[in-house]
Amino acid sequence: MKTFELKVGGRDFKVDIDKFDGKQAVVKVNGKSYEIDVKKAVGAIVPKQTAPPPAGSVPKAAPSTPEPPLVPTASVATGGQVLAPMPGLILDIMVSVGDSVTAGSPVIKMEAMKMENDIPAPANGTVKEVCVKKGDSVSTDQVMLLMDEG
Repeated sequence: MKTFELKVGGRDFKVDIDKFDGKQAVVKVNGKSYEIDVKKAVGAIVPKQTAPPPAGSVPKAAPSTPEPPLVPTASVATGGQVLAPMPGLILDIMVSVGDSVTAGSPVIKMEAMKMENDIPAPANGTVKEVCVKKGDSVSTDQVMLLMDEG
């Protein structure tokens, strides 16, 4: 579980991410639990809008506040394949065959669009095979890792 303390519209929120599989998450906002669908991710595992604020207190972002850039997030296709989110260059492999990983932990560092990005494990599991090596160029949806999920 990851915990974040956020300030939105002058109000403090404590957000606990209990479960995240890349498509759905269970989060607690100030102790109240929400099940949410994730369309895009910001950072390693935090959904762009993690949960609605408590009823009656919808904060509004200042129009001049730029949104943070979206960071590529790997996806797991059927069979536990970790896919490249976009074309890029593999800078580092942070796991080895047999390693247990948890959802959200970084497994690969890649350069894409002149930015270094940590690609997180999208699910809990064990690394079965590393399909790329440092220095490889990858294309969108290329298999980078094979995982046994669970």
